[in-house]
Amino acid sequence: MLIDAGAGTLLGPHTGALLTNLRAAGYRPEQVDEIYLTHMHTDHVGGLMAGGQRAFPNAIVRIDKRETEYWLSEANMHAAPAEMQRFFQGAIASVTSYLQAGKLTVFEGSTDLIPGVRAQSAYGHTPGHTAYVVESRGEKLVLWGDVVHVAAVQFDDPSLTIGYDVNSAEAAHERALAFADAAQNGYLVGGAHMSFPGLGHVRSHGEKAYTFVPLHYSSLK
Repeated sequence: MLIDAGAGTLLGPHTGALLTNLRAAGYRPEQVDEIYLTHMHTDHVGGLMAGGQRAFPNAIVRIDKRETEYWLSEANMHAAPAEMQRFFQGAIASVTSYLQAGKLTVFEGSTDLIPGVRAQSAYGHTPGHTAYVVESRGEKLVLWGDVVHVAAVQFDDPSLTIGYDVNSAEAAHERALAFADAAQNGYLVGGAHMSFPGLGHVRSHGEKAYTFVPLHYSSLK
């Protein structure tokens, strides 16, 4: 199971190390049989393709129906500002091959996907933005996707938004809910735009502010 696929080469020659890193970790792309997308922005879907082919030939890609209806619509693309149309183009280029092969499946809202993994709606950053909850042996991990973009300011003030949000009010609301729940319940969280290691815990800091406490890690030479 893979959650998001990175940018691939859609953001230039210095991205797209996912397959190399997977192999370095001992996994082959053809072993991946489930891919769950938090949303369809370029930096989360571009890695689905490699060299014009599906990078994960045996995988089913699953995503909220709201995402496909929005990003795969040529009418929406043409109606969007010129600087935003690249997001539609990247989404279409990344998933069309999976769609044509019958390997793109949509779900609607919060739902169980496989035992121990649940999709949790977090709409706002994009129309179908989704977090994923992973639970096993009494432990819980919530993978936020793009709930956070700039940790240095958004944990201190969850109301701050970013221009990439499709609906900034909804995004801010979901962020406030996510922070409060994570702080209250103490489970592990992970975010796509948070500094390495990108995994840690949320702690309350004052009335409406929070602190992110990353997991300890060490580098091996």
